[in-house]
Amino acid sequence: MKTLANILLVFAFTGAAYAAPASVEELFKPAQFQSMSISPDGKTIAALAPVAGRQNLVVLDVKTKKPTPVTSFNSRDIVQVLWVNSKRVVVRTGSIGVRAFDARGGALYAVDVDGAEGRMISEGGGDEQASSGIRFTGRALNIVRTLPGETDDIIAQEYVFSSNGSQAGDLFRVNTRTGRRTSIGFGKPDSGSGEGWVVDQTGVARVMTAFAEGKVRIWYRAGPEAPWKKLEERGQTQPGWVPLAISEDNKHLLVADQVHYDKATLVLYDPETKAFGEVIAAHPQVDLANLVSNNGIVVGVRYDADRGATAWFDASLAKIQSSIDRAMPASVNMLFPSRDRSVILVFSYSDVSPGSFYLFDPRAGKMEWLVDRSPQIKPKEMASMQPVRYKARDGMEIPAYLTLPTNGRKKDLPMVVMVHGGPWVEGDEWGFHPEVQFLAARGYAVLQPNFRGTTRYGWKHFSSSFGQWGLAMQDDVTDGVKWAVAEGIADAKRVCIYGASYGGYATMMGLAKDPDLYKCGINYVGVTDVNLFLTATWSDYAQSDFLKYTVQEMVGDSKKDAERLKATSPVEQAHRIKAPVLMAYGAADYRVPIEHGQRMRSAMERNGLKPIWMVADGEGHGFREMANQKMFYEAMAKFLEENIGK
Repeated sequence: MKTLANILLVFAFTGAAYAAPASVEELFKPAQFQSMSISPDGKTIAALAPVAGRQNLVVLDVKTKKPTPVTSFNSRDIVQVLWVNSKRVVVRTGSIGVRAFDARGGALYAVDVDGAEGRMISEGGGDEQASSGIRFTGRALNIVRTLPGETDDIIAQEYVFSSNGSQAGDLFRVNTRTGRRTSIGFGKPDSGSGEGWVVDQTGVARVMTAFAEGKVRIWYRAGPEAPWKKLEERGQTQPGWVPLAISEDNKHLLVADQVHYDKATLVLYDPETKAFGEVIAAHPQVDLANLVSNNGIVVGVRYDADRGATAWFDASLAKIQSSIDRAMPASVNMLFPSRDRSVILVFSYSDVSPGSFYLFDPRAGKMEWLVDRSPQIKPKEMASMQPVRYKARDGMEIPAYLTLPTNGRKKDLPMVVMVHGGPWVEGDEWGFHPEVQFLAARGYAVLQPNFRGTTRYGWKHFSSSFGQWGLAMQDDVTDGVKWAVAEGIADAKRVCIYGASYGGYATMMGLAKDPDLYKCGINYVGVTDVNLFLTATWSDYAQSDFLKYTVQEMVGDSKKDAERLKATSPVEQAHRIKAPVLMAYGAADYRVPIEHGQRMRSAMERNGLKPIWMVADGEGHGFREMANQKMFYEAMAKFLEENIGK
């Protein structure tokens, strides 16, 4: 006979097991402090935080911890902040909440940390295009580097944007207080639609990389009066090396080498003899290229293997890293030291936490909590993410991340395979993902495959994606699902595929290529017509060198490869799709124009399928407004429940 206590115990347990999952507002709310960076003198912290309904610049005094708003933009966001010196910062505007860097070409402003002497350094426009759909023509500056010491100057390159694409302009030393520009690229040896520069500690341009008509050309000079000489010329789809910095002896280059190594390896390069020398750092799983500098000196390299980490070349910073990692082993802990290293800003994040900021005093050996990025997130209620690897059918190893639901079940789960966009980006990483947590809290396992083409896993992993949209790249996703089923993780009868941008393409192609594998698909701002992707004249990349030259090798030629592109275009294979589909697009999307969705919708309807169709006015390549995010994710939850269960 059950007693009242037994009944109450059962009721309490049931209530806990089926507690309401985290809401869209909780998970997708903009962080109270998106990012933080410490001033060179260690006295002030610059942060990005919501002010006036947009992300703005806020500063905190290290001693008082009191935050003070510095800017109050109400029609655009600040998406980047860099210290010029200990009293002044430069910020870039854009639009948060959109995918694939729609906010290119944002304006640059400089301001003192007390709000004085604000000045526009460069006009923008890409940010307005992303939010309103307005075509943009104008000039913008891209920051190349800041300079050591307390100068007001930065190094930046001008780019000219128009409906005909973009072209790199001159390289300048810019005084952020007066706005005066001094050309330091005069007499540059080459030009391209894209250019890369390595500028030394004194502000002299020493290395130039030109990207033009599918080629990469690298130039070097020993000093401001020395002649330029060509070090390298190759195709953009060929393995090569990338100049990253001038070495401390001022005679060598620190480069990421993929000529002699599959995984980009940091080596010293002699530009006089064109010889590759000492290996500085290498990793067996991932490329190394993200250098860390302190007062202009390279002190380490950051990388993202199964989890993010930093390898320090400086022994004192390595020791501090080790001690902090021992204190917080469940987190990735990133160190940002002041110029004299008297204070270190620490950003610590994990798979269940968007992260927290701390201040570490190396002399006292004490660390002080500063602020949580998103205090509404409760880490104990979030789902843990684990790195996994599986073999694709051709034997290639595919890195992936698996998140199991918070209800405690580990086997025979309904699963969502989430395909990242790009596709040639660094892909998914270990950390807090609002979308993943949204799904895990509702009982779904989530698999995130870093399929071939994901850029950080070496040249072979990257280049084996060429010409493989809808083919081997798609098989990598399929094979991930089959692996999860074989491992007993996923219920073969309850798998849904979801992705945005290229991930939206993979969703629709997966439904067409493997119609019996998926019970539903969710396409968010996805490419559906590969030929349209290659030939559209109204997208933001339409006139780019990348589309004119490189994409021909990486995706295909619209004429020479017409049959293959037709066979791998979801819009042409709509008759093969059986499963229900949810499609969502932004009406003002210039990365993947809404016509992709409209063509797909029409093709499906001609074949007797009626997809759920969602369009958000004024939105670009992904939804920024919370009301639209809420509409989309709540529709997703309902759609999944109806098709693969609760």
